[in-house]
Amino acid sequence: MSYADINDIQTTGASQKTARQDKLDYAGISASHTMAKTDSGRMEKYKTKISRVGKKYEIDPALIAAIMSRETRAGNVLNNGWGDNGNAWGLMQVDVNPNGGGHTARGEWDSEEHLCQATEILVYFIGRITKKFPDWSKEMKLKGAIAAYNTGDGRVHSEDVDVHTTGDDYSNDVVARAQWYKKNFRFEYLYKHSPVCPFSPNTGQRHAKSSLIHSTGPIQEDKMSYPNIMDVPTNGASAVTAAQDQQGYSKVTASKAMARTDSDRMEKYRSKIKRVGHSYGIDPALIAGIISRESRAGNQLENGWGDNRKAWGLMQVDVTKGGGGHPRIGEWDSEEHLRQATGILVGFIGVITNKFPNWSRNDQLKGGIAAYNQGDGNVRDGYGVDHFTTGGDYSNDVVARAQYYKESCGY
Repeated sequence: MSYADINDIQTTGASQKTARQDKLDYAGISASHTMAKTDSGRMEKYKTKISRVGKKYEIDPALIAAIMSRETRAGNVLNNGWGDNGNAWGLMQVDVNPNGGGHTARGEWDSEEHLCQATEILVYFIGRITKKFPDWSKEMKLKGAIAAYNTGDGRVHSEDVDVHTTGDDYSNDVVARAQWYKKNFRFEYLYKHSPVCPFSPNTGQRHAKSSLIHSTGPIQEDKMSYPNIMDVPTNGASAVTAAQDQQGYSKVTASKAMARTDSDRMEKYRSKIKRVGHSYGIDPALIAGIISRESRAGNQLENGWGDNRKAWGLMQVDVTKGGGGHPRIGEWDSEEHLRQATGILVGFIGVITNKFPNWSRNDQLKGGIAAYNQGDGNVRDGYGVDHFTTGGDYSNDVVARAQYYKESCGY
């Protein structure tokens, strides 16, 4: 990834409203720096965790620290890990309100697992803002994503990114705090700015972590801008994949035949699939296409497990520490599981959009699907999106199956 250097971002710092939290009689950058310094003693105990998470997601640890400072004063304003009247969880305040972000809280409030979840949300928004405002500078895109972490990308409309944020200053205050931590705090800057994905998917692991909205609720379809799945070109299944069903043919015909074979089993999940698709702005047919490819609508699972007990559920979320490293959320056929997996998919679409802004929207979508299988580190310019995927056809096969579910089954 290649995010803007936090020190290169222009900022006006904290508003008077935010500065009054500490009864300061001044605002601006000086106020932000003062509040960051006030939190620095508490922040010290989290420095190693922050550094590790920064490395995993290639996000400046100073930025993670700054969000912790802004959101919870490094935990000082929390009540048993809760903030915002019980609606948000942990040091970085992940919204668990069903009418808000609707996240399932991961880990203890001060755990590395929690920091990973929240940082995934931030990374997702960097992708969303990059896609929404491709002509913005890298510095403005990062500020826009920070603002979206607070209020959602649907409320970031112009270069006045903080107009709808809490205190009308969220990104400016966070950036100023981050600049203070960058200068005064010795984080371990262990990562390199290279196109590798969290949890090293370029070494073959599947489903690196990703997530969605922080505070404004699930994304609705009218807020998303993914291509119509029926318009996405596809070659369908390879001969290797088609051989699963002992077919004497491959390509789109084989993909649709396999999708049709799974259609009766898929029917029992239709309502869950459609609810999750609506929540995340993803075509339900695409979710069904992944369920068909990954687990044959559950038919290949043993007590919910697949891939030699390395992956869980209908959409096969990788739970191995050396792979995706995800927690097992929900029952294998539950809506909660589908939400987790769809969050991973949506996150990868955002990452691929950010990584390849000049690709067509169809290719960005296919790249996100391929990354769901093999990580964005294995989606490379100059190669076909499926060059490194299982069977050499993952996104093409999934798209063809999704087209069958859309056209023939009404998803």
